[in-house]
Amino acid sequence: MKNYLIILLIIFYSCDFINNSSKIPDDLISQEKMIDILYDMSLLSVSKGINKNILENNGMKPKSYILNKHNIDSLQFVISNTYYSNDLEKYLHIYDMVLEKLEFNREIIIDSIQKYKKNRGLRSKEIIQENVDDSTELSIPII
Repeated sequence: MKNYLIILLIIFYSCDFINNSSKIPDDLISQEKMIDILYDMSLLSVSKGINKNILENNGMKPKSYILNKHNIDSLQFVISNTYYSNDLEKYLHIYDMVLEKLEFNREIIIDSIQKYKKNRGLRSKEIIQENVDDSTELSIPII
């Protein structure tokens, strides 16, 4: 009999939990801000895949960076994300907007990466050329 009572309590508690999850949290992050946060998370995720060493060498912690940038804490993000995920239409809308923003900025991002690589390559060539010029000047005998 005790087992049945415990099972009933668990069922009632879980039903109450499900009903409470649809309540709007006090510190809910707006949909627009969630789009920005998830967009930034996507960019950082991609950048970690491209060159993780740069982030690590500069001591950047992506999660902390995003939380600080958007002036939120991790609990607030989890609660807001859970709230939106309980409403599939809102959640899909948020992710559709993130995808749209990524696609819109794709060309800008690709151009930035190409310019960075080109400038880094030119800069490396300039440094090599400067070293060659310096070494040729030193190797000329003075008469």
